[in-house]
Amino acid sequence: MSALMRERRADIVRLTKAAGEAAQQGRWDEVIQCYSERGLLLAESLGVTLPADELLRMDDELRDRIRTAQAVLDDLLAEARVSKRQVQEWRRRLAVLPSGPEAVSIEA
Repeated sequence: MSALMRERRADIVRLTKAAGEAAQQGRWDEVIQCYSERGLLLAESLGVTLPADELLRMDDELRDRIRTAQAVLDDLLAEARVSKRQVQEWRRRLAVLPSGPEAVSIEA
């Protein structure tokens, strides 16, 4: 394997690991960037022997993190919808309540 092929292989693995670390920290823009760069390298590296099992394992771990993050976000959005409905209901009820006594100015 040539030095260029070894370097590309190492870069592909490095980008995959960096994407996993970024996902652990919730830096999703970095995950996207790493996978974009990795995709470009893969397209340019047709003759490079890759550690497919290792890359697939890391991809599976990342996919699991993404699914977990999506589930958490779905739960948070559901809670936000419930809270929004409660606030709207309170506003509706408060708008119907009679106002308190008004101040009257009496001039002698």
